Amino acid sequence: MHARYYLLPGLNRLVVLFLVLVAGITTACKTKYVITGLGEQAYYQTGYPLHDTSRDIATIFQSVKRVSIVGYYNTFIFGEESRIMDNDVDLPETYSKADARFSYTQSKAGTAIVISKTGDSLVLITNDHVVSFPDTLVFYYDQGEQQTGNRRQEGERIVERISIRASQINMIFNMPGFGPFEVIAQDKTNDIALIAVKIPDEESKQRINILNVGVGDPEKLNWGSFVFVFGYPKGYKMVSGAIVSDPDRDRQAGFIIDGQFNEGVSGGLILAIRAETGEMEWVGMARAASASSKVVLVPVEKNVEDYAFHQSYTGDVYLDVITQIEYGITIPVSMKAIRNFIRREDRRLRDEGYNLGWLIDR
Repeated sequence: MHARYYLLPGLNRLVVLFLVLVAGITTACKTKYVITGLGEQAYYQTGYPLHDTSRDIATIFQSVKRVSIVGYYNTFIFGEESRIMDNDVDLPETYSKADARFSYTQSKAGTAIVISKTGDSLVLITNDHVVSFPDTLVFYYDQGEQQTGNRRQEGERIVERISIRASQINMIFNMPGFGPFEVIAQDKTNDIALIAVKIPDEESKQRINILNVGVGDPEKLNWGSFVFVFGYPKGYKMVSGAIVSDPDRDRQAGFIIDGQFNEGVSGGLILAIRAETGEMEWVGMARAASASSKVVLVPVEKNVEDYAFHQSYTGDVYLDVITQIEYGITIPVSMKAIRNFIRREDRRLRDEGYNLGWLIDR
């Protein structure tokens, strides 16, 4: 009879060699050795999955959608001599004094997760900043420091221009037949929003996939816990792996990940993997990245075409602020914050016909 050795994954080769030598000395090829005791396992895996997850990822992505928002603004420009002040912004007669006016659009995109199908409505969750535009934007003339050295009192700033949001269009990509969505609940502090869209027909209802994973516990994340991030950075459908740092960093069980955050992934799904079962659980939602801003001089676009790059530019320029993402630091919204938000809104949402009980009843 030959001795047989049952080895668990990850065992150091030197340890294996030592055990083989000991077994050869102390036995006459009659003993079976079963090696166990790799130590206590973390609640969530701290390494890449040990099994094939490609099918699970493909299925989960069917409930992760790209959303697009366009805001339409009317802008009114006032000369400094008009002396339009802060307190005049809310007066209807102010806008008849504008020296010029024009319209423009702002657009942004993000990620949303399908979490409920109730009656003829579909509910998704995303970040509040993805679906919100300010109603009014006010810009001021630079008047420098007051000679008295005191802070300028409210209402004393001279307004240069005012932009007022006239309308907003909210759409979900790759869902033909579905109309614009509406925002049904918001938490600006924690940057969470629920959006709803009407399901056009029964056939569309059958094609919809609701997120079907366990509700995770971010308080059980550890340093080094591995997570998947699902989203649409720069419009690309993408899943990436990330590592957790600073777990349980606040009262909402917040944490940080090193995911390659980029515009469009806001609202993206974050899943951790249970060490015992290998099942994926929802622990958070991508929110923001570390970023820095700098002021630059930008040429008037219509004049740039008249110049070659080796020529000196003599056209008009204006100041602009460029925000640069500092990749590798992503700040999520934790699942604890999401569940607390839904608990607060649950009664009202049920009265309006939306049932999200599966997220808070577990």
